[in-house]
Amino acid sequence: MLPTVDLSHPLEPGMPHARTVPAPEFKSTSTWAEHRMRVMRLDMPTHIGTHLDAPSHFVEDGATVDQLPLSTLVGPAYCLQVLRDGPDPITAADLKSAVDLEPGDALLIRTGWDDRYAEPAYVDGHPYLAVDAAEWAVATGLRLIGMDTMSPDLPMSMRPPNFPYDVHRTLLGAGTPILENLVLREIPDRWCTLFIGVLNVLGGDGAPARALAMLD
Repeated sequence: MLPTVDLSHPLEPGMPHARTVPAPEFKSTSTWAEHRMRVMRLDMPTHIGTHLDAPSHFVEDGATVDQLPLSTLVGPAYCLQVLRDGPDPITAADLKSAVDLEPGDALLIRTGWDDRYAEPAYVDGHPYLAVDAAEWAVATGLRLIGMDTMSPDLPMSMRPPNFPYDVHRTLLGAGTPILENLVLREIPDRWCTLFIGVLNVLGGDGAPARALAMLD
C-alpha cells in the first residue's frame, strides 16, 4: 500500500483564523460521565482551518462546493517548495521555472508557513501569490491551487481599504478552487495523488477539508 500523508490541520479551540470570520466554538452536548456517550457540537465558518474555497466564494454565479466535479478533488498534484520568510510575493516566474505542469494538474505551494501556524504572524505576515502567478495558473489550466498560508492574497495587515482580492477573483473567476492552510512539510518538490475530503455543503461557498496525499 502506498504511503499516505495528512495535509490538514486539526479543527481545535484556539486555532488561527482570519479576523473577517468568527472563531470556531466547540461544545460537548453529551458526555461519557453523564450520558455514557459523547457528542460534540461544532459551530464554525466555512472558511477556517484547512479548507477549500469554491468559485461561489467570490463569483456570483460560481460553482458551489457540492457542484464541483469529483475529478477536481482527486488527481495528480505537485508540491512546489518556494520558501519565504515574510510577506513576499510568489511570482509566475517562481512557478514556471520549477516544474512542467499540464492542464488538469493541481499545484500545492509550500512556503514554509505551515511550520508557523501557531505564530501571530501566520495571520498577518504570510507570503502570497502575485497576480501574474494566479494568471499563469489559469492559463496553464491547473485544476486547483493550494498553499500552506491563510490566504493566497496579501496578508490582512497589508490590505488597503476596499481590498479587491485579485488573486482569489482571478483563480475562482476561472473556476479554479483554492485550498488554504495546508500542511506540506512532508511532500516538498514531489508528485503525489491528492484527495480532498471537503464537506459536501449544499450551496457552500467553501468548507473545511481533510486533504491527503498518496505518494507515488
